[in-house]
Amino acid sequence: MTGTGSGHGLPDGVRRVPAVVAHPDDESFGLGALPALLSEGGVPTTVLCFTHGEASTLHGRPGDLHTIRAGELARAARELGVQRVELAVHPDGGLGDIPLYRLTAHVSGLIGEERPSHLLVFDTGGVTGHRDHQRATEAALPAARRAGVAVLGWAGPCPRRRQTG
Repeated sequence: MTGTGSGHGLPDGVRRVPAVVAHPDDESFGLGALPALLSEGGVPTTVLCFTHGEASTLHGRPGDLHTIRAGELARAARELGVQRVELAVHPDGGLGDIPLYRLTAHVSGLIGEERPSHLLVFDTGGVTGHRDHQRATEAALPAARRAGVAVLGWAGPCPRRRQTG
């Protein structure tokens, strides 16, 4: 399959898909299945990650977390079949402080280089509600819209609303 939609349940016309995420590990949890599926189907994938994830509280081993998380991202990308990883150096936990136009320009540059058919992002709520996740999506959506690129949004289950009697 080469992005024609046959065999893997992908829509027709999927030919190149970058994912835009905030932290190393965002490419793996949840949406990791899609880059792996795309890769298996012959569709090139890229990950643009805005931070090194250095503010993570999941620091289970000694060393510089900035470097450790970059290595984790590289290994995860190989496992998922991602062809290219672009790791920016914005502060983890601080994407809201970066002017949106700068982040959007970064995504636009990637779109210009890659010429993707689709862009993969978290939903606008950032899946977990993390502000950096939301900001990555906020940056990706206008870039995709201006370039005429379709967006694949990954979302978790919507919480049920309480019924009031």
